[in-house]
Amino acid sequence: MTDWADAISRMVAAQRQVHVIDREHLWRHEQPAPPASRELLGLVEARRGVTLDSQYAEFLLHADGWPAFMQDVDLFGTSDLLGEPFDGAVQLLSTLEPEVVDASDLDVASLIPIGASRTDIDLFVMAQSDGSAPTPVIWLAGLEVERYVSFEEFFQAMIEENLSEAADLRERQQDPEG
Repeated sequence: MTDWADAISRMVAAQRQVHVIDREHLWRHEQPAPPASRELLGLVEARRGVTLDSQYAEFLLHADGWPAFMQDVDLFGTSDLLGEPFDGAVQLLSTLEPEVVDASDLDVASLIPIGASRTDIDLFVMAQSDGSAPTPVIWLAGLEVERYVSFEEFFQAMIEENLSEAADLRERQQDPEG
């Protein structure tokens, strides 16, 4: 089980590195939202007719979403899951090419968007949870970019993505010709 307070602190530190080095203001820099309540999670599940993955739900009890979680991709909180960001992500899912759906073995109807870009086609999705095992997180951007075994693994990978982005920005500043 993840210590979410520690994981969130590590993500804040990774994003701080990006923010300090991002002199061109390529990315939004925002903090995670305050924790959700169990009642809000229940409301999401009831209104959307879904069961949230337990790891994702546990994260939401520590941070109710995170704008600009990774570059311009927002990790949805309960207000996003109940509102237009979720609806827009579902609409974007419906535009996936049949070949992509087949190649990734996706059941689009069972996918729950948990994050989306405000400016691009990046989506983070999970299948409906049955509670028996961790639910994979799938990163889609017109096609499958990456598949993570669980929300915890996904979160750790996004910390690494932010650290990598900071390193790339640092390198570009040191070698603008490169």
